[in-house]
Amino acid sequence: MDIDYNWLALSVTFLIFFIGLVGSLLPVIPGCFVIWLGALLYWFWEPAGGIGLPYILTTAGLVILAQILDFVASYYGARKFGATWRGGVGALLGAIIGPFLLSFIPGIGTIAGLILGPIIGAFLGEISAGRTMKEGGKAGIGTVVGGLVSFAMKFAIALAMIGWFCFEVFFATV
Repeated sequence: MDIDYNWLALSVTFLIFFIGLVGSLLPVIPGCFVIWLGALLYWFWEPAGGIGLPYILTTAGLVILAQILDFVASYYGARKFGATWRGGVGALLGAIIGPFLLSFIPGIGTIAGLILGPIIGAFLGEISAGRTMKEGGKAGIGTVVGGLVSFAMKFAIALAMIGWFCFEVFFATV
């Protein structure tokens, strides 16, 4: 039985892409990084398969950008909703620390920590700045909006990485 290794490589790569695409919508899986790993695997598996080092390096930069967006979007979301710099920094720290701290509380877990961390951080930052609970709550809502924008941007980056891969593999070599 002869195996067409190019199709096998593409099948495995697209399975990894699917996992990464779903992961770009979930706060637990770094979807863009998973997609990049799939492309990297294909690049090693099929060196003449159509993608080159420029694709690998550029998409690595996109992966870094997507990860930075995760943290920065909460900060800017809080700031857009009227948070002080303390609320913005609280949102940023909550996005980084929240998943770790809240994962130790039974019933909350890491996923909830990823969502609640920036909200609690922005709220506490506003309270520490002497603002009212209403203003702190408004800053917390801003982190949710920032998080939604971040998810949309990460999903767009993931789609762009997959689209570019398809173009390189299926059309650029024709």
